[in-house]
Amino acid sequence: MKRLVIDSPNSVLVEEVGVPEPGPGDVLIRIAYCGICGSDLHAFNGKHPFISLPATPGHEFSGTIAEIGDGITGFTKGDRVTCEPNLVCGQCYNCKIGRYNICKSLRVMGCQGDGGMADFFIAPADKTIHLPDSLSLRDATLVEPLAVGVHAVRKAGVLFGKNIVIIGAGTIGLMTLVSAVNAGAKKILVADLSEKRLEIAQHFGATGVINAGKEDTAQAILSSKPYEGYDVVFECVGIEKTIRDAMAIVRKGGRVVVCGVFEHEPTIKMADVSDREIELVGSIMYIRRDITDAIDLLDNGSCPADMFISEVFSLEDCKNAFMAALNTANNIKVIFKVNPE
Repeated sequence: MKRLVIDSPNSVLVEEVGVPEPGPGDVLIRIAYCGICGSDLHAFNGKHPFISLPATPGHEFSGTIAEIGDGITGFTKGDRVTCEPNLVCGQCYNCKIGRYNICKSLRVMGCQGDGGMADFFIAPADKTIHLPDSLSLRDATLVEPLAVGVHAVRKAGVLFGKNIVIIGAGTIGLMTLVSAVNAGAKKILVADLSEKRLEIAQHFGATGVINAGKEDTAQAILSSKPYEGYDVVFECVGIEKTIRDAMAIVRKGGRVVVCGVFEHEPTIKMADVSDREIELVGSIMYIRRDITDAIDLLDNGSCPADMFISEVFSLEDCKNAFMAALNTANNIKVIFKVNPE
């Protein structure tokens, strides 16, 4: 079978390997589609803090059950599925209280283990989730990134009637926007460098946008002095400038939800955290409820997949696919068509 490998920084190739056999408790998934995540791009650049190279990426995938290991019930060959890609111990404190997305021994499919950019993929059955027949396998590649946005909004607390800012309108920022609109946020301001992404943000329900390439985000917001400030700010970029802007924008007593992956350690004004009682909250990934909510949002049309999926490539054309994914000014989500429906 074919499998994609990031063998070294800025280098990607397809190798031939044997088809794996599912063990007890596992299923073999014939991959239909797989998306390129921002984490995959960080790994491709050799700058992801938690992914070592060589790596076999891919955790935004969909497919059908090809084989079933011993002891499995609830699945049959041909079932249409995706996966919750966090691999956890089930024994640590956070696992036992339901916060297994921050398991002490957390591993992620395609990050610290094999991924779905391949013809076939072995997955634990308890991490495999049925998809409704009404949701295409192509569109189901968005389940995982949308679940990130769903979880980030859940970490923000009750957003109904709140005023929020989302800094960064990449895939995760836009998925957070979709989730915030669904949660009933009142005023939603989105900042980004791309006019194209800002237009999409307005389509999805942003009530205002700022082009951060034309004006300073924090200065533009603070000079207008809206309300007493914004209740929640989502940082979805991962650089020092944007986390500092987020802390400056949020009102006293407000919450900053940190979603960006930081390649470099930022310097922030910790005195503001105590003096203004700002809550800094991290958001890494999701639990099962976030995944199933994301499936529902895609299935009911709240998250139109066609507005997210920019380009589709074959696995063999992996170099061009990664270049397209790095072209964030023009593309949102780039996916591989491996074994389509």
